[in-house]
Amino acid sequence: MTFFRRATVALVAAAGALALAAGPAAAAPSQQDQEWLVAAHQSNLAEIAAGQAALQQATTPAVREHGQMLIDDHTRLDAALTPVAQQLGVTLPGEPSEAQQQALAAVTAQQGAAFDRAWVESQIAGHRATLAAGQQELAAGTEQAVKDLAAASAPVVQGHLDGLLAVAQELGVPTSVPAGSGGQAANSSAVAGLALVTAGVLAVAAAGTVLVRQRRA
Repeated sequence: MTFFRRATVALVAAAGALALAAGPAAAAPSQQDQEWLVAAHQSNLAEIAAGQAALQQATTPAVREHGQMLIDDHTRLDAALTPVAQQLGVTLPGEPSEAQQQALAAVTAQQGAAFDRAWVESQIAGHRATLAAGQQELAAGTEQAVKDLAAASAPVVQGHLDGLLAVAQELGVPTSVPAGSGGQAANSSAVAGLALVTAGVLAVAAAGTVLVRQRRA
């Protein structure tokens, strides 16, 4: 866990450095880039709120642990995303979407073990949807700084999903939760998740170096 957190911090720091290196954008970001920034920001806010709910209501230590992880990691991810959005002139909402708020309200209405199971099931769906949105940004986005944020967040979200799937097995929660616009099942091990984090750090750092050289040229 300690290594994973160190890798996560390094990953988000690399993304933040890359955003600063990018400098002012020459043109307005595409609709895809703007939509992803808004959606990713709202997802971060929703995950932070969900993490706080887990700390307050969960009865299972693993659920409380994952709740704290969501607070820590999504706070870092949003700290890297916010300055990029400001730099590109994208206005970010101050709260999760209405659907996200309603979903969390439905979960927090549960008590005891029912809350734990509902929380895990909801988070599996949410993280799969977040991964799918990131894949869409990488495929269709045009602003490199935004695509780099999507690439940097992917291994963090994947690591959360891997952990949630493991907790789901312990609690007897179904893991075939639909992800809306299309998510993918994730059954990789913790080692694979750590490898993704390390690879993400290297990829973001390399991209930053190339971008800085291009701008200097």
